[in-house]
Parts: sequence; C-alpha cells; structure tokens
Amino acid sequence: MYGWLRALPDDTIRRSPVLSVFYGDMLMHSGDLDAVEPRLDDAERVLVAVPVGRALPLPDTAELRTLPATIAIYRASLAQAGGDAAATAEHARHALDLARPDDHLARGGAAGFLGLAAWAEGNVPTALETFTQAVASLHAAGNVLDALNSTIPLADMWLAAGRPSQARRLYARAIQLAESRGGAFARATTGLHVGLSELDGEAGDLANAKRHLEAAEALADHTAMTEGRFRWFVASGLLANAAGEPDEAVAFLDRATVFYRAGFFPDLRPIAALKARIWIKRGNLSKAADWARERGVSATDGTSYLREFDHLTLVRLLLAEHEAAHDGRALDRASGLLDRLYAAADASKRAGSLLEIRLLQALGRDAQGRRAYALESLVEALTLAPEPEAYARLLLDEGARMLRLLQDAREQGLANGHPQRLLGLAATAEVAAAPSGRLLPPSSAESWPAR
Repeated sequence: MYGWLRALPDDTIRRSPVLSVFYGDMLMHSGDLDAVEPRLDDAERVLVAVPVGRALPLPDTAELRTLPATIAIYRASLAQAGGDAAATAEHARHALDLARPDDHLARGGAAGFLGLAAWAEGNVPTALETFTQAVASLHAAGNVLDALNSTIPLADMWLAAGRPSQARRLYARAIQLAESRGGAFARATTGLHVGLSELDGEAGDLANAKRHLEAAEALADHTAMTEGRFRWFVASGLLANAAGEPDEAVAFLDRATVFYRAGFFPDLRPIAALKARIWIKRGNLSKAADWARERGVSATDGTSYLREFDHLTLVRLLLAEHEAAHDGRALDRASGLLDRLYAAADASKRAGSLLEIRLLQALGRDAQGRRAYALESLVEALTLAPEPEAYARLLLDEGARMLRLLQDAREQGLANGHPQRLLGLAATAEVAAAPSGRLLPPSSAESWPAR
C-alpha cells in the first residue's frame, strides 16, 4: 500500500506536509513509533512557515485543510502509546478545537483518544462517554472498519464497568455488521470473535469460547494484524487454563509475548501477570515471587489503574504464601493493599474491579478465621455487579476456599441465589476441564502465527 511513498525521495516527502504525515502514518503502522514524531514536526514546520493570510503553495485539498487536527491526533496517539494519559488528553482536546464540525473522522479520532486517556486513568464513566462518541463519529464519517475495530476497546470498558452483557451485545452487533460487508472486513471480525471468546470463557462456557477462537483462526489468513494475533494467543491461554491445561496456557501466553507491542490501548492485563496467576494456582510460588521482584510490584505501592492487575496478582501471591506458611504478615500486607485498591476503584465507579477486590477480601478474611465477615464480603461482591455469573471463572479460579464460601452462602440463602448458580457452573467447569474434555490441541500454539 505504501510502496509508492517509499519510492519517493526523502527530501520531497519532507517538503510536503501531507506526505510527511502519510509517511508518519506508515511508520506508525509498522511499529516504528520513535520515527513518527520527526515526520509530524516536518509537516508542522512547513505549515507554520507560511505567513498568516497567505495560502500554502500547495493544492487546496481536504487532506491539507484537516491536517492540523490530524497532526494533533497523531501526537495524541504517540502519547497514548507512551503511557502519558495527560499528554494524550491535551493533544486530543487540541485536535477537537482544530477540527471542523463536519470533520467526523478527526472528531472521532480525538474523542477516541480522550476516551483512552480516561480509561488509562481508571475513569471508566468518562471513558465510556467519550469513546462511544468516537465510534459514532467514525460511523458518521463512513469509516466502518475503524468503527468495528473500536468495538473491542469499548467492550473492554464496559467490562471494567461491570457490564459484560453490554460488551457481548456490542460484539454481536459488530460481527453482524462486519459479516454483512463481506471479506474486506475479516480483520475486524477476527478481533471480535476473540473478544467473544474471552467473554464466554469467563462465563464458564468453554465450548463456545473454543468456537469463537476457531472462527478467528479461520480468518487469520486474511489479516496480519499484530494486535489480533497477540490477543488470540492470550484468549487461547485463558481457555487452556480454564480447561485444566496450565502448561499449554503458559505456552500460549509465551507466544502472545512474541506478538505484543505497546500500542494505543493501555496495557491493563500484562501477560507476565497472567502467567504469574497460573503459577500461583499451581503452587509455584517461587516463580511468582520472581515475577513480583522483576516487575517491581509491592504491597506498599501507590495505586493506579494501570498497575491494578499487577497488584491484584500480588494479593493472590500473598494469600497463597499465607496458605503455604501460615504467614500472618502476608495477610496483613494483602489486606492493606486491597483496602487501598477498593477505595481507588470505588472513586472511579469500576464495578468490575470492585467485584474482584471484594472476592479477594472475602478470601483474606476467611483465612483470618473471620468467616462471617468473609461471607459479608462475598455477598457484597456478588451484588456489586448486576451479572456475577458472567464472572464465573474469576470465582472458580480461586479454588477450594472460595467454593466453601459459596457453599456456606448457598446454605444460608444469601446473595439472591447467585451462589447456587455459580456452584452449578463450577460442576460444569470440572467436567470441561477433565483430560478427556481437552479443548485445544497442542499444535494450536504454533499453527496460527505461521499463516
């Protein structure tokens, strides 16, 4: 696609603000983010060199008229990729100031990066509002492919808000639209199927999770998207772990690491932490402790949404260390960290985070011998989110202590019948995870990227 641009002399590109931005876009798509900003600087240098009131010595095109807003959006994207939420929001707001009312593409891009910046900071309500506006602007601009791809982060935001059913509806509508448009939209459909696989796996429906991954794999010939490949391997790892194949799960996550590149979406679920959770569940606490040291995560850290997944993984390690060595200090560190994490998530109305934090608090309080207080925390967790069964895997992965708490809650008639339904899902999950019910063949870890 960009072959003609590469063939041009570099000096010719640098003298044209439009070509400079096009070249920066090419570099961004190739992953060479460090080389993008100099091209944006070249474009702005030409634009500001023209005296006020004078026309540019270039043809007056739509691309040229929208270029200042476009440059601001690219700067927002670079800031987002670098993890600088404040700079992302600043550049995105500048782009909105520069964009014309009918420039839906620029306005959609700017609103999208405002949403991503809010999401990275944990402000889920603002993220949902602005990113929903962004998707609507992309549709208004006729950019259906980007609108479909934007479904994936928007669905993730709804998950953070504790609304997996809304995420599922978004995916289903987007797949229907993508399939109605034919093969050219296969790239978007691939990512949508991966997203649905993760939702099904979390809800305990491993068979449907597998079917969505197979659908994504079948479309892999039509896409070379690194982001799609990375997430396919993550979802495959999660499914393998749920199916009782932890070694296979780690192999998939190792492959995901190969494809992962820091991009526009905040890295809220680091692959290394996903592997650490598998090691903790298997009792390999020394390996998980190595992860914590290498990652530099501790129970005395300040809280931030970007580190929340790491911190919740550390809590699981501390709880496991107490189980292994009856270390009361580990429980105290876990309790203090959970209290701070809860306060931060509550302030930002992240129902998904609050559910997980309360579940871990229930486990910690039960380990302290405070069963009544633990049940109170469990009941609160199950009533925080309107659809607790959609988070079945989150509960079932916590093992025997969580199952005993659920059984007690069921016997006492607590939490509106949710414990009974979750225990039913637990029984189904045990059958699915039996060796004869293996869902993914070992060859899957190698087959998809080779295409």
